[in-house]
Amino acid sequence: MNVDEAIYVHREDLIGLADREINFVELVEAIHEDASGATEISILGGYYAVEALVNVCRKVPRSARRDCTLRIAVGLEATALIPRTWGDMREVENRLRGVGFKDVTVKVVMNSPVHFHTKLFRILRRTHPVWYVGSANPGSKRHEMMVRLSGRHEALMAYMDAVFDEARSVADPQPAVDIRTLRDFFLAGELCHKPPTPRLFTFDAFRFTPDNREQIGAVLAGEAGVEHARPRTEGFGFSLRSALGLDDLPVPEVEEAVAQRTQYRRSSIDTVLGLWMPRKYARELRLRIADDESDRLRKLTEIAEELNTGPGQERVRTAFDAHVTSLQSLLDRHGIEVQPVPNRTALFERFLRSRTTTLSDEDTRKRLARTLTLVDMPDIWEDEHAVREFETSFFEDLTYRATATTGGTGRIIRSFVERLGFLGAHAPAEVRSELEESLAEAGWRDHHWLP
Repeated sequence: MNVDEAIYVHREDLIGLADREINFVELVEAIHEDASGATEISILGGYYAVEALVNVCRKVPRSARRDCTLRIAVGLEATALIPRTWGDMREVENRLRGVGFKDVTVKVVMNSPVHFHTKLFRILRRTHPVWYVGSANPGSKRHEMMVRLSGRHEALMAYMDAVFDEARSVADPQPAVDIRTLRDFFLAGELCHKPPTPRLFTFDAFRFTPDNREQIGAVLAGEAGVEHARPRTEGFGFSLRSALGLDDLPVPEVEEAVAQRTQYRRSSIDTVLGLWMPRKYARELRLRIADDESDRLRKLTEIAEELNTGPGQERVRTAFDAHVTSLQSLLDRHGIEVQPVPNRTALFERFLRSRTTTLSDEDTRKRLARTLTLVDMPDIWEDEHAVREFETSFFEDLTYRATATTGGTGRIIRSFVERLGFLGAHAPAEVRSELEESLAEAGWRDHHWLP
């Protein structure tokens, strides 16, 4: 067994190793170089990144993949993260098989009684093994340092085999999620955010004061009198979607109605991180808004297609000229003095270019089509300050709403009341303790959330 004289470092710029007389090698490059000649790759990581795991293995030439053995085991951070971890690691296995590997083992080291934290790489090149031992999880973007050993090491080999014997294969059925701690309880939820409605399709050709708007509103009946303007919903600005003949795209009031119809507030608790809700309610919410979001995405795509044609651009410019002329005429007839926007033509061209570019991107259109944004609860439990502020805000909102006499409590509050009893006389800290005790005794399953 030999220990390399060099150390293997990722992000050496943190401490400026290049300016010092230290024998070091870039870690990721070295692992990839060793992997390029591998007949077996075994990786143990406390944490993981899907792309990093796949990228290491893909360094094996395609012609050698059929005969190369892959073994990967990662730690499970929390019971509530079983679905995400199983999904990620099944993706790793499927992708590796999809690029030509046949002998692939992907496993998860469960988190009971403690989190698996080892970082260990073994790369076998025919009969010659090399080992990387140190701080780096696969895919880490932090400063990391490892040492490289070459040759047989019986204890490391026995340890690695023991890990794979104990770990669970992701080819097996996903284990049940048994929520017994506050951390798992919160991680089994999602954060809900209602994104602001961008003023994406409106361009103001004039500078309106509040008095101006009141004067114009008094002389307009509905939306008549000004071409390509929607006074009730977009003020007196130029409407891009009207110019394209696509005026049926939901306006802010409709978007708000969709969000309200889902009653997302009644299914969530307000916290410093946003609205928290259990996954059961989040799944239901996604189903309710799916049709509205699909319809909005379809209409945004129609606008994008119109803007990306020559006739569409010219149509918009012609409509804008008509809008300016008709609005100026109305202002003159009624003696309303309004200043035009300086450099109006140049700014409008910039507006048109930016909207064309923005809507040309499919991912951007999908984001703009969202009525609500739902994301997995982040794992903040390494940050005691963040945990304290999050949990305090959660139990303050829960306790306040459980004792409210007006406005209704919502099904999420009723779920807690049914589980813990009357909360009216309890302080937030007491509710936290009671929930913690209840979870330890009986856990929490989906059926505990009231419909």
